[in-house]
Amino acid sequence: MNFIKGLLGVGLLVSAIYTGFANFPLWSILLLSLLFTAAYIQGKWYLWHRLFQQQNRQLYQSLLVTYLIQAVVVFVFYLLGSGVARLLNR
Repeated sequence: MNFIKGLLGVGLLVSAIYTGFANFPLWSILLLSLLFTAAYIQGKWYLWHRLFQQQNRQLYQSLLVTYLIQAVVVFVFYLLGSGVARLLNR
């Protein structure tokens, strides 16, 4: 099971790099960030399940902060892929 989780995680990273390499529009970062956020929450479910049970203001704040952090992570990998594409086009 851990092998599958690792494989899916690597797949997410490769997809973020590929979006930059293929010069996808920047709004695709926002969509891919949703998948990164869902994967992060699933991986840390033992910490998140209490927040989802309470469903109070802290849950929505935590979701927003996690989404913004994951958007930055996706943007970094997008830039990495974009930079590699520019290096190869010389």
